[in-house]
Amino acid sequence: MTESSSAEATGPIAVDPLRFVDLLRERLIAREADGRPLAVLIIECGVIGRIDSVWGYHVGDAVRQRVSSMLCTEVLRPGDFLGEMGRDEFACVLSTVEGATVALLAANKSLRTLNAPFWVGEEELYANPAIGIALHPQHAENAEGLLQRARSACTQARSLPGRIADYQADQDLVDESKLLIENRLRTAVADNTLELVFQPQYDLRLGQVMGAEALLRWQDPGLGLIDAEQAFAAAETLDQVSDLVSSILNRALRNVSEFRYSAGLDLRIGVRLPGSALRHPELVDVVQRSLGTWSRRPGTLILGISQTSALLADPTARETLVRIKEVGVKLAIDDPVMRISSLFRLVELPFQEIRFDVSAAGDPTSAPKSERILRAIIDLAHQVRLSVLAIGVTDENAAGRLKALGCEFMQAEFKAPAVDPKTFVERYGFSED
Repeated sequence: MTESSSAEATGPIAVDPLRFVDLLRERLIAREADGRPLAVLIIECGVIGRIDSVWGYHVGDAVRQRVSSMLCTEVLRPGDFLGEMGRDEFACVLSTVEGATVALLAANKSLRTLNAPFWVGEEELYANPAIGIALHPQHAENAEGLLQRARSACTQARSLPGRIADYQADQDLVDESKLLIENRLRTAVADNTLELVFQPQYDLRLGQVMGAEALLRWQDPGLGLIDAEQAFAAAETLDQVSDLVSSILNRALRNVSEFRYSAGLDLRIGVRLPGSALRHPELVDVVQRSLGTWSRRPGTLILGISQTSALLADPTARETLVRIKEVGVKLAIDDPVMRISSLFRLVELPFQEIRFDVSAAGDPTSAPKSERILRAIIDLAHQVRLSVLAIGVTDENAAGRLKALGCEFMQAEFKAPAVDPKTFVERYGFSED
């Protein structure tokens, strides 16, 4: 029996991190020789860091030892081994597997094992593990590649209901793109290079432009066009949400001030923010400073809030919303995926407007049931004292029907696409000639 096969015959063991990679390389050499698959599981325990911060590192160490022991005795087989890769992270090597199904069974067993309660004194604690799986030779042929790809899968698993993920080749591209966006956003905000475009909003009752929505158009030379959702996700990771909002608001208010003084356009300006941004209470000061910098009346700024589920789940976000309303800023529900049931709670918050996409209604004149639905939605909004701004309007005929049904405002591509500030002034400004 060779030294390698003898080592594989021993019971599952926990090895020193410095020895772990060398031992993994040895196993890979053996698998190259016999042609059998091998699997690596990265397990993020999700509780030890919190224990460290509450009860201290000595308690966290005891829990880590317990996790390691449980995995070795209840999950791993003879020849398998485990390494403690980080404070909350463990790597399990399944020295031989018959295929992906066996690795998935081991991951599920690990999940069940670690979902058992941990007792700290009289406190019953639960981990929230996430597990990523990478296979040799399917996903990588060397130790470093397997660990990287198992960790990539673990990152993906954090957002999945089942908390387990196999490595997917496109996940690396997603992770790389997120990292690049985060790095570029930091620079773009610091250098104030984020650009906005403006789409006019029409008062259907008066038939004229009454406002504009500022839309983020971040064009990165290397990454191309990055949408607002990606930008805010990166800002959350970087803890720069307030900086991003400040950059957008200041640029928007500067431009709308220029519209007034250079083109005679006294407009309200809309800016869309995700509800999650309101979890940052300092946003109230950001809004006030921006209004003060550009000498704008609070009532001329309307913040459209998407991801309204964040407001329902987070009291801090709701309190921030109320404080912004107290400043005098107007607030709109701007959430295309909002459930009707959410209105029961959202109407208790200080919103003054609701925006909804009417494109699915088609032509109201040729679809009487659609027109009745639109009328009911508009009447419902008015009953709870919300004005209505329609988007996705297809043509002048549809706009006329919406006006007849009582809809106050419209923002539509057919009428006017979003344009840069200079073009906006040229198209909608008043000439002195």
